[in-house]
Amino acid sequence: MKDVKQLSDIERQFLSALPDGRDNAVTLLKLSRTLHINKHKVSEIVARLRNAGYLVGSSKSRPNGVYFIITAQEFWETVNTIKKSIQSQQATLDALMIHEERFARE
Repeated sequence: MKDVKQLSDIERQFLSALPDGRDNAVTLLKLSRTLHINKHKVSEIVARLRNAGYLVGSSKSRPNGVYFIITAQEFWETVNTIKKSIQSQQATLDALMIHEERFARE
């Protein structure tokens, strides 16, 4: 995990605004308004922090949003959500690759 001192200002602000636990999840839109950045930038920050080892959880059901993971259940829910997303993206890629021969590189 990164040393907090090595984080950008906006990443530190994000971590300060992030609530503990799924029950307190906050939407990306609300975080974007709080931090005065666009929603896409918030998603990028979530990805960077996760890749650095921060326990940023997410939920697509109520309450939906992001939060600090504090329980094993929250950890595994987030892991399984990410796995499902990977599987969905892989299925999309596999479906597109059926047409690979039509667009073979020369």
